[in-house]
Amino acid sequence: MRRMFFATVLTVLVGAGSAAAQSTIAFGPHDFSGGSAIRNTDANINGQTCVFCHTPHEGAVAVPLWNRSSTTSTYQVYASSTMDAAAPTSAAIQSGISGACLSCHDGSIAIDVLANLAGVAHTASTAFTRQATSKATYGASGTGTGNILTAGSPFLGTDLRNDHPITIVYETARAATPAEFATQAISGTKVTVGTTAPLPLYGASTATATVECASCHDPHNNSRGVFLRKSNAGSGMCLTCHVK
Repeated sequence: MRRMFFATVLTVLVGAGSAAAQSTIAFGPHDFSGGSAIRNTDANINGQTCVFCHTPHEGAVAVPLWNRSSTTSTYQVYASSTMDAAAPTSAAIQSGISGACLSCHDGSIAIDVLANLAGVAHTASTAFTRQATSKATYGASGTGTGNILTAGSPFLGTDLRNDHPITIVYETARAATPAEFATQAISGTKVTVGTTAPLPLYGASTATATVECASCHDPHNNSRGVFLRKSNAGSGMCLTCHVK
């Protein structure tokens, strides 16, 4: 039944003309199972979609049930004379939500380095060691050797000076120039910014919530392309936070 369902979904996507714009992980750019964006030939993983990021047991807690090791990269970060928030440290990036994204996208850890993999002998002492996998290609959107991204649009590397700053405290920037930033809202422990299709910030309070990769990108939904949380038509994404 599951295979029939996936086959039906694939047929619909192909018929629509674009597998790059979809609201499911299966068969999209973040599906690394057999026959997907990165072709996997390991029988232990073949057909598993979620395992490359999440595990039901022994996962990390900073990111829910995270199945990968944290990056230990040293980053060059965005800096500007007009920046209102303090630039982040590599340590802050490593331990945050963005560090989870960069564990693949900075090219420091192979995509098949998993903490827990069904069908492969595993104990706590062997967590976060490379499992036996073999993927043939990264496809046109990214290239790599040994399952590590080294080029293409998904590859960010460790030089983040030309990327929007991440792991910065939003309120620090807003308080410095309040007329230039939208205010935050909080519901329970969820902090958002903006009024129309608000974007998430990460932290338990508006005083500490940070801007992360996942503020603008939803890794589970690629219906708008490049995993954007909302359309950037008319700079809508930018204007959610920036009052210009």
